Amino acid sequence: MTNTALFYALGEFFCMAIMLILTGALKPITNYGKREKWLAASLVSETLYFLGDALDKLQMGGVLPASQAGLLFTGTYKLWMLDFVSLAVFFYIDQCGEFSLVDSRPKRMLVCSVAVLNGVFELLVLLINPGWLLTDQLQPTLLYNLLLLLVPLLYSLAAIGLAINGIRQSPSKNIRQFYLTTASWPMLLVIFGGLDIYVGTFPFYAYVATACLLFLAVYQFRTLVDTVSLGSLSNIKGREKLKSYLKSIQWRGASSDYYLVLVDMNGLRSINDIYGRSEGDQVLFAVSQAVGQLAEKMHGFSCHYGGDEFLAVVKLADDVEAKRVFDDLQEEVKHMASIQGLPVVPQLVTSAVRLDMAEGDLTAQLRIAEEKIYHQKRDLDGEMRENNFFVDKVTGLPNTNYFHSFASSYLKSCLEKGDQPAVVLINISNMQAYNNRYGFEKGDQLLSRIAQILQKFFADGVLVRFAEDNFLLATDAPDLLKSLEEAAAEVNKVTDASIRAGVYCYKDASEGLMTAVDKAKRALRYLNNNRAVVCQVYNQEVKQEFERRGYVLENFQKALDEGWIRPYFQLESRSLTGRICGAEALARWVDPKYGVLGPGFFIEVLEEAHLVHKLDLAIIRQVCAMLARRREEQQPLVPISVNLSRVDFQVCNIYAEIEKIRRYFNLPASLLKIEILESTVTSKPQELRQAIANFHASGYEVWMDDFGSGYSNFNNLDEYDFDLLKIDMVFLRDFGSRSKAKTLISIVVDMAKKLGLHTLCEGVETQEQADFLREIGCERQQGYLFSKPISEEEFLVKLAAGKLEDPASNSYYDKVSQVNVLFDPMIDRGSQQTVGIKLPICILEKGEDAFVRFSFMNESYRQTLRDVGYKVDGWEAEANQEYPFKQVILELMGESRQKPGPVSRIYDFRGKQYLLEVRYLAHDQKSQRDAFVYTFEGLAK
Repeated sequence: MTNTALFYALGEFFCMAIMLILTGALKPITNYGKREKWLAASLVSETLYFLGDALDKLQMGGVLPASQAGLLFTGTYKLWMLDFVSLAVFFYIDQCGEFSLVDSRPKRMLVCSVAVLNGVFELLVLLINPGWLLTDQLQPTLLYNLLLLLVPLLYSLAAIGLAINGIRQSPSKNIRQFYLTTASWPMLLVIFGGLDIYVGTFPFYAYVATACLLFLAVYQFRTLVDTVSLGSLSNIKGREKLKSYLKSIQWRGASSDYYLVLVDMNGLRSINDIYGRSEGDQVLFAVSQAVGQLAEKMHGFSCHYGGDEFLAVVKLADDVEAKRVFDDLQEEVKHMASIQGLPVVPQLVTSAVRLDMAEGDLTAQLRIAEEKIYHQKRDLDGEMRENNFFVDKVTGLPNTNYFHSFASSYLKSCLEKGDQPAVVLINISNMQAYNNRYGFEKGDQLLSRIAQILQKFFADGVLVRFAEDNFLLATDAPDLLKSLEEAAAEVNKVTDASIRAGVYCYKDASEGLMTAVDKAKRALRYLNNNRAVVCQVYNQEVKQEFERRGYVLENFQKALDEGWIRPYFQLESRSLTGRICGAEALARWVDPKYGVLGPGFFIEVLEEAHLVHKLDLAIIRQVCAMLARRREEQQPLVPISVNLSRVDFQVCNIYAEIEKIRRYFNLPASLLKIEILESTVTSKPQELRQAIANFHASGYEVWMDDFGSGYSNFNNLDEYDFDLLKIDMVFLRDFGSRSKAKTLISIVVDMAKKLGLHTLCEGVETQEQADFLREIGCERQQGYLFSKPISEEEFLVKLAAGKLEDPASNSYYDKVSQVNVLFDPMIDRGSQQTVGIKLPICILEKGEDAFVRFSFMNESYRQTLRDVGYKVDGWEAEANQEYPFKQVILELMGESRQKPGPVSRIYDFRGKQYLLEVRYLAHDQKSQRDAFVYTFEGLAK
C-alpha cells in the first residue's frame, strides 16, 4: 500500500513539474489576450490540484501521518480546486469559441454560480457531518466521489456545447479539429477521473490532463497569431483563413478566375532606421489598409503574410488587369500616406500568380511569387547602383550609401584628433504638405536649394541626403548649434520652408553609427510640434522621454487588465441655471510606480502605436458601467462626454464598437456625448462624415472639441454636422489683460448660434469669466471654477451634493440656451444684424402657477432697470406684483404659444411707450415649465 501510494504521488509530482514548465513557457504570450490567460489559469489550477491529490494519497497510503482532520482538509481542498479547474477550462474554451461569456459580468456570474453553490454545499456538509465525506476507516464516501465528479461533468457538457458552436462557425479544418479536441478533453478528464477513483492505484487523471494541456499549449504557440487572431499591426486576418478561402475557390472550380497576389514593401528596414519603428508600423498599417481595400473592392480576401509582406486573392481577367490593379494599389498607398500624415510613401513590389498554376499547390505558387518579387527588387537595386550608388540625383549631395560607408571613419578620426564630433539629423518641416500644394517638381527644387544652404554652413563635414525630407550630417563644427540656427534662419528667409535638427554628441568610438543616428532622431522627435525651437541635443531629458514611451507600450495591456486606466470626470455647468448639466470623462493612468499620470504621458504614444482605440473604448466601457449602475440604483444621472482620437477612425469601426458597449449596458444614447478633435477632420474626412451620420441616427450628439486650439478651418463647421462647439481654453488665457479676448469669444459664440450649434467654453477659472460667458449666451462652461478632473468616487460625491440638471430637461434647456442674446432674438437666426446691439433681452420661465421667473437678463436689461429706479436683485419679486405689467406679459406668453414667431404689444409705463415682444422657446415635460424670450425698446414720441 505504501509503495503504491508513493508511486502514485511521484507520478503526480512528475506531472506537476511538466505543468510548471508549461506555465513558464506560456508566460511571454499570456498578455496577448484572455484566451491565453485562461489556459495559464488551467495549468496553474491543475498543478495545485495535483499537489492536493498527491498529499491526500500519501496520507491514505501511510507515507505521511494520517488523521481525520488532515484528510478532510486535503479532501475539501481537492473538491474546491477541481471546481476551479473546471471553471478555468470552461472559460478557456469559451474564449476559443468566441462566445465571450467571460466578458459579460451577468453571464460570468451565472457560469460561476454552479461551482460556488457546489462549494457552499460541500462546506455545509463538512460542518454538519464530516462522516458524509469520510468513513470511519478514513476512506472517501460515495457522496464525496460524486461531488468530486459532479461539477467537472456539468462544465464538460457545457464546454461540449461551446466547442460544437465553434466547429459550426469556423471555416478552417485545422481549427475545427482543434475545437473537436477541446470538446473531448473535459469529458475525457471526467472519464479518466472516474477510472482514477475506481482503480485508485494509478494516476490516470494526472497523466491524461497533462497530455491534453501539453497539446493545447503547443497548439497555442503555433496558432496564436496566424489562425485565430487579427494581426496587431496590420489589422487584417491571418493566413489560416486565407487557406480556407482558397479551398472554397478550388471546390467551386473557379481557380482560373483568381490570382494570388504577393505585395512586398520595399525598404521597410530603411524606414525603421530613419524614422523609427513606430513610424514603420504606421507605414505597415497604411499598406495593410490599402491591400485590404483592394481585396474588398475585387471581392477577394487578404492577409498579413509576415514581416513586410501581404497576400491577397482577387478575381482578375488577365495579367494586364493585374498590372493596372498594382498601379492603383500604389496610388491608394500614396493617398493613405497623405491623409494619415506619414513621413514617407512606401514603394511596393508586387507579383501575381494565377490560382490554377502549379496544380493549385499554394506552397509552389508562393515560391513562384517570391521569385518574381526577388527579381524585381534585384533589378531595382541594380538600377540604383548603376545610376548613382553614392550620389543623390535630386540634390547632388552624397546619399545614404555614402554615409554608411564613410561617416563612421570620419567620426572616429575626429575623436582621435581630440575634437568633439556630432551626428545631426535635419528635417524639412511639412515637406509633404509642400509637395501637395506646389507639386513634386517644386518640392525637388526646394530640396536642392536647402541642400546648397546646408553645404555652405557645413562644408567640412559629411553631409548627405538621408531619405525623403531628411539630411544627415557628421561634423566637428565648434559652434554647431549656432550654425544650425543660422542655417535655419537662411532657409526661412529664402524659401517657404523651415528646418529642425536633432543632435547627438558622438563620444565613444565603439558606438555603432546607426545607434548614433537613432539618438539624433530621438532628439529631433522630442521637438514634436514646438516650432519655436530649431534644434535639440540628445540629453537625459530626451532619454527619459523615450524610456517613458517604452514604459507606456510595454505596460499598456497590463494597465488595461489591472484597471490602472480609469476615467476622471470634470463637471460641466449650465450658464443659464448654474446647475451641473454634464461631465467630461478624461483618461488617467493610475500607475503603481508613477502615480496618477495625465494624458500627456501616454495618449500620443498610444496614437502613434495605433493602440489608442483600446484606451478610448476602455474609458467608454467604464463610463457606461458607472451610468448603468447609477440608473439601476435609481441615483441621479448627468450625461457624460467621451473623447475619440483621430486614430480610432482609422483602426476600427468606432461607431459599431461604442454601440456594442452602449447596448450591452442598455443605456440611452442621450447619456453619451461624442467629442471629436477638430484635427480629426483632416485625417479621415469620409469615414468621419459617415461615422457622424451613424452616431446621429442612433441618437448621440457629436461635439467638436478644442475649437481654436490650433489652425481652425471654418469650413469644417459647415461640412460636418456637429451639435456643439467646445471653445478651447486658449481664448480665456490672460482674459483680464487681453482686450480683444472678449470680442473673439463673443464672435465665436455668435457664429455658432447662427449655425445652429450649441456652445461650451473650456478653461473657466474665475467668476469674472463665468459671468461674461453667461452674459454673451455661451450655454455651458467647464473648468477649475467648477471642478478639476476628479476620480469616480469624488465625482459621485459631488453629484450627490450638487445641484443637478435632470437629463430629461436637457433638450428643454438646450432650446432655451440657443437664444442669441448678442442680437435681436426676435429676428430669424440667419438674418443680417448689426454687431453689438444693446437691446434689453430677458429669458422668462413660467410653470403651472402664474409666477414668472426671470432666468436671464442681459446687461442692457439690468441697466434699464437701474435707470428707472428698480433694484436688479428684487426685480423678479416686484414684476410679479406689478399687476398691469404682469398681466400683459402673461397674455403675450399665451399668444406666443399659439403662433410661430414673436408677438408684440405697446405698453405705457410711467408716461412712456414701450414695444414689448415675446417669443415662445420650449416646454419642459418634466417640470411642466414653458420658456420665452422677451425684449422691449422705447418708442419715440
